[in-house]
Amino acid sequence: MRTLLLTLTTCLFVLPATAKYSGGSGTGEPNDPYQIGTAADLIALGENPNDYDKHFIMTADIDLDPNLPGRKVFDKAVIAPDVDEASEWVQGTPFTGVFDGGGHTISHLTITGDGYLGLFGQLGVPYVPAGEVKDLGVVDVSVTGSDQCVGGLAGDNYGAVTDCYSTGVVSGTSGVGGLVGWNLGSVTNCYSRGAVSGIDFVGGLVGSNYSWFIDWEGSVTQCYSTGTAHSINCVVAGLVAENKGTVTCCYSTGAVSGSTKAELWAAGLVASNSGTITNCYSTGAVSGSGWYVGGLTCWSMGTATGCFWDIQTSGQATSAGGTGMTTRQMRSSRTFLDAGWDFVGETANGTEDIWWILEGKDYPKLWWEAAEK
Repeated sequence: MRTLLLTLTTCLFVLPATAKYSGGSGTGEPNDPYQIGTAADLIALGENPNDYDKHFIMTADIDLDPNLPGRKVFDKAVIAPDVDEASEWVQGTPFTGVFDGGGHTISHLTITGDGYLGLFGQLGVPYVPAGEVKDLGVVDVSVTGSDQCVGGLAGDNYGAVTDCYSTGVVSGTSGVGGLVGWNLGSVTNCYSRGAVSGIDFVGGLVGSNYSWFIDWEGSVTQCYSTGTAHSINCVVAGLVAENKGTVTCCYSTGAVSGSTKAELWAAGLVASNSGTITNCYSTGAVSGSGWYVGGLTCWSMGTATGCFWDIQTSGQATSAGGTGMTTRQMRSSRTFLDAGWDFVGETANGTEDIWWILEGKDYPKLWWEAAEK
C-alpha cells in the first residue's frame, strides 16, 4: 500500500500542468506570450481579468460568427468590458498588456449592448503608458451600442493601437468610430472601411480624439478611412469627428452625412478641431445643412497645416481649414510637394517616405499601403 501511494504521489508531481489558452506563459517576455488560436481562447481571455496585463499573440484567424458552435452575440466588450453600466464612466479592469494579432483577423464579432463596446472595452489607463494592440484586423464586425464609446476594435483607448484595421458596421450614441470610439492614446498605421453611425461625435476611424475631463490628448498618425459616417444630430466627419490632439499624415475618402438639424457639424476629415492637423486630405462627399459644414473641417480653433480637400468630389467649396483643390490638382504630386509632404523618391521634404502617388490617376497613399501590396 505504501509503495502504491508513493507511486501515485510521484505521478502527480510529474504530470504537466493544464495549458492555459493554446500555449505560452504570458509573461513580460515577448518571446513567450500566451497563444490565442481559437474562439474559446479569446473568450477565456475575456473572462480572466487577472490576465489583462499579460502578453498575447494570435496564432490563427478566429471567426466569432454567433451561428457557429461556442460563439454568441456579446452584450459587452469581449475583453476589458464595462462592468457597471449604471456608472457614468467605464468601470472594470482595463487591458494593459500586449495583444499581438500576428497579422491575423477576428471576424464577425457581434455585440449588442450599452457603451464601451468593441473587441476591447477599455485599452490602457490615463497617464500610464500601457495597453497595446498591434497587427490585427477585425473584419465584418457588427457592433451596436446604446451609449458612448463604441468602436470596432476598442471603445475607449488610452494605449497604443498600431497596424490594425476594421471593416463592418458600428453604431452608438456619442464617441463612435469605425476602429476606436474615444481615443486618448495613439492610433498609428491603421484604417477602417465600413459604415459608422450615431448621434454625435461620429468618425469613420475615430469618434473623438479629445478629453473633456483630464489633461490628455490623443494622436492619430498615418491612418485612413474609406467608410461612411452618419450622424443624426451633431459632429460627424470622415476620419475623426472631434480633435483636440494631433492628426498627422492621414486621409479620408468616405461619404459624410447628417440630419438637417441646425446644430449639425459635418466635414470630410475632422469636424471640430481645436488641436493640430498636419499634411492630411479628404475627398469624400459631405452633406448636411447645419451651423457648420465644410470640405476638410467645419469648425476650428486649432491649426490645419499642409492640408487639402477636393472641392469637386466633396461638393463643398468652403472649409474652416485647409486648401480646396480640383480633382486634377489633388492627383498631382506637385500640389503636396509644394506643401512640404514627404514622398517616396524625393529628399527635399525628408527621407521618411511617408507618401506615394500614381501621378495623375489617384490621390496620395501612405507608404505602408504600398508595402502591403
